[in-house]
Amino acid sequence: MVKIAFIGAGSKGFGQKVITDFLAYPALRKNTIISLNDINETRLKYVKKWLETYKEDNPDKLGNVTFEASLDKKKCLEDAKYVVSAFMVGGWEAYKIDVDIPYKYGVTQCVGDTIGPGGVFRFLRSVPVYKEIIELLKEVGYNTRTKGIRPLHLNYTNPMAMNTWYCNLLWPDSTVGLCHGVQGTSNLLRLYIGAAPNEFSYLCAGINHMAWFLDIQYKHSTDSNSKWVDAYPIIWEHYKEEPEMVGSEKLRWDMFRATGYFMTESSGHLSEYLPYYRKRKDLLEKYRGSKWGFDSLEHAVDMQNFEKDSKKADEKAEQEEITHMKFKNQPSHEYASGIVNAMETDDIFRFNGNVMNKGQGLIINLPRDCCVEVPCFADYHGIHPQGGIELPTQCQALCMSNIMVQKAAVEGAINKDKEKIYHAIMLDPNTASILCPDEIRNMVDEMFKAESKWLFWFK
Repeated sequence: MVKIAFIGAGSKGFGQKVITDFLAYPALRKNTIISLNDINETRLKYVKKWLETYKEDNPDKLGNVTFEASLDKKKCLEDAKYVVSAFMVGGWEAYKIDVDIPYKYGVTQCVGDTIGPGGVFRFLRSVPVYKEIIELLKEVGYNTRTKGIRPLHLNYTNPMAMNTWYCNLLWPDSTVGLCHGVQGTSNLLRLYIGAAPNEFSYLCAGINHMAWFLDIQYKHSTDSNSKWVDAYPIIWEHYKEEPEMVGSEKLRWDMFRATGYFMTESSGHLSEYLPYYRKRKDLLEKYRGSKWGFDSLEHAVDMQNFEKDSKKADEKAEQEEITHMKFKNQPSHEYASGIVNAMETDDIFRFNGNVMNKGQGLIINLPRDCCVEVPCFADYHGIHPQGGIELPTQCQALCMSNIMVQKAAVEGAINKDKEKIYHAIMLDPNTASILCPDEIRNMVDEMFKAESKWLFWFK
């Protein structure tokens, strides 16, 4: 029997997507319990009912799968071998504070979920939940009463690096962070090249939301004499022939030109991690790639969408609108199901994961024991990250500017040190490009006060 727990199962749709990914693998529906947890009882009941309907519609495939739901995390995590986390403490109400108060001080955030004021305070709100998850896994998780294989915690919640870093400080090697920036960007690069999947290969590494495609290779599949070649010159050649291929990604291409390497995040996300773009309206207008969405670079665009989508999801759950779905034979590009299948079957799975830079051995020119995003392999024996990677100096420096924010925030959470949180936001490149230290301190104080009901633990 395999038990997979999902914390935050009542999400706007992500829970159903990842759970049906698991069930696409035959090995993960032989004798499986999917245990659902959320603090929103209405959403939790809805997802449970939706999955029961999915099972009823596909009885031949899902007869050996059991779904359970509980508001009690301990019950959900008991004997769980795999745990997926995808939650947001405070919902859109807290999200609005994350972006509105900094904006009052002149700091604009397109998304606000990774570093900067929004990312740091989102992390702080999540800390008590992660602490509870890790402590419960130590107490009641799969095999924890023996010295055998321990439960694996797969985190999807942003800010990815801070959350994963924090969990692994509480329990080393407990948590791997998963994102989809690498998959999405690799498909974009493949389109730029004009390559089929079997004609394209890459190495991507860095930190979450700032990982770099250090090497991309192309090989013509119909030519038996074809050899793997550097594909970056092909992209630049295609760009000269067709500059419109940049599409809405004006800002990301500007950083591509500046650094020589393409990176994983959309222009809107990327604009927040750097000191170059969000400090002046003329720059935001110059690099605006679309009228809406992330690439518009508009302030709080994700928060506005999140609020609308959250309210729609609440309505759907309250009205119990169950949509029928054909059985999904192929998982999505999310990594979680491939990892779990590999660990259950030994069918090796490659992915990019967020793990600790143990002994500085994974990315050798990033700090020892920070959280990095590197190629990993999963099999019976667990997760095996690729090491010995060195970033080009310009990529290293940009990653370092973000890592120092993450480090200060995690230290602040561990030690309940408000001064460390102030330092974290003071070090944020976007914030520092706009505010002086005293202004940053005033902003941080105001955010602590406004979010006090979620930060009760920070005393």
